Amino acid sequence: MKSEKKGRVCGIVLAGGMGSRMGLSVSKQQLTVMGRSILYHALRAFEDCEDIDDVVVVYRKGEEEFAIGECEKFKKVYTSVVGGSCRAESAKRGFAAIPSDTELVAIHDAARALIKPEEISSVVSVAREFGAASAVTPVTDTVKVVDNEGIITATLDRSTLRAAATPQVFSCEIYKKALGMTELTESITDDNMLVELSGVAVRAVEVGRSNIKITTREDIAYAEYLLKGDFR
Repeated sequence: MKSEKKGRVCGIVLAGGMGSRMGLSVSKQQLTVMGRSILYHALRAFEDCEDIDDVVVVYRKGEEEFAIGECEKFKKVYTSVVGGSCRAESAKRGFAAIPSDTELVAIHDAARALIKPEEISSVVSVAREFGAASAVTPVTDTVKVVDNEGIITATLDRSTLRAAATPQVFSCEIYKKALGMTELTESITDDNMLVELSGVAVRAVEVGRSNIKITTREDIAYAEYLLKGDFR
């Protein structure tokens, strides 16, 4: 269901992952799940989400032909740009390319190809109200703190733990301010961290467990299993 509040929302889909854990020479976004590329599946969700007005795709250098070919299949894609040297820099380049009248940006890893349109909307809705929101999933494992010698030193309370996911949605004002306050390096592992460092609180929004990040070859098989089971 589309949010009642107005304000143009642009998705920024980051599709520059190298796929090094799979031993790939191309980005993992080119791999296929159920006959379609990982990037295609991510873009399909944003295309079908009523809360998304435009999409900017950030692709890996040297993969322009692939990226543009996938982008041309969707009406909401506004433009595509080449990514930077790290994730934070790529997100910044995507942000610089959004339409000028955008009020919220929804930054998403293309590797989370199974995101559902309604899950995107749920995060956008909270960001409309509070300015910053992120998809998260509960942590079900018991998590330990380990020192440099491999000794367990503490057990964390998992009831307070959440695994960060995407989309991560921010008002353009908040995100622009955060970009100007923090040096963009590989240590900035997601946009939540960037915004948190600027002093802004990010609201957590739980989404479904099918919003997995495709990182290994086993994840491809699991993604196909989820799609065959109509988990979307």
